[in-house]
Amino acid sequence: MRMFWKRRERETFGGWPVVKSPLADPLESSAAQPLMQTIEIERDIPRAVSISRVAEEMRWRGEEVVELFKEVTSPAGRAVLPMHLKRDGKDTFVEVETGPWEKKTVKSVLKAAAVLRNSKYSDAELEVLGAYPVPEEVSYFCGRTPAALFQLDLVYYEDLERPEDRAEAFRAVVGRHWGLNLDYGLEGLTLVEDLLLASLEEGAQYSLRVPILDALARGFGCYVGEVLRRGAAQSSSWRPMTDWGKEGLVVEFSHATADPIGKARAFLKNGPEDSTTYYVSYVLRELYG
Repeated sequence: MRMFWKRRERETFGGWPVVKSPLADPLESSAAQPLMQTIEIERDIPRAVSISRVAEEMRWRGEEVVELFKEVTSPAGRAVLPMHLKRDGKDTFVEVETGPWEKKTVKSVLKAAAVLRNSKYSDAELEVLGAYPVPEEVSYFCGRTPAALFQLDLVYYEDLERPEDRAEAFRAVVGRHWGLNLDYGLEGLTLVEDLLLASLEEGAQYSLRVPILDALARGFGCYVGEVLRRGAAQSSSWRPMTDWGKEGLVVEFSHATADPIGKARAFLKNGPEDSTTYYVSYVLRELYG
């Protein structure tokens, strides 16, 4: 059996590699810093207690606290944000975390951000206060850069189990943000690569790092896999990688196995030298001589 393998990175906490070609304005990427510099959060105490204390501190400072435990809804779902403020007539939301930044905590905050950015409060400021240092990716996705908003839209679809559904979700998000009607063809895949690279390289004049969420890697990888499957005449299926002692999914043909998600990760990390379009073309050539 032939193996079309491309998996250089294992999944790790917090998503995965960081691209050193920044997007965000420095003020946006450090959204949590102003409050973090002056408000100390006690570690590992009940979160509700900490939220009440922070609210008292904010009122003492003259902040207009509109509501605690504000429920926000949008097409992306529902989220309850600890604090809703008004600053100079503008909406600001504050998230408070007292425990360590475990994977589920990061996921919860990112999903809340995704809901907020698709709600009537889409232009609001979002700040995060943490008893433990706030991860870079959390601070970054509090901002509203185009790449941050694109990736947050994909966070909503992280719980989809079928790769085909993830691919369709990626196609829908590309349509909303870039106005493209993708048809699972190679020409469209080339255009998506160009747009992804352009967004990841936008604002390179700032010395920041751009986190790449696993939601983007998986969504794009599933789309690449569907381009490959639909371009192949023979039948294929998505299979778990447990047979090789790994996590993730591969596309299995009768006499070959391809790793489009691994290739998508490599592309997002390394750029054109790991082109997914070239990879799909190569696999199809190998399958059909």
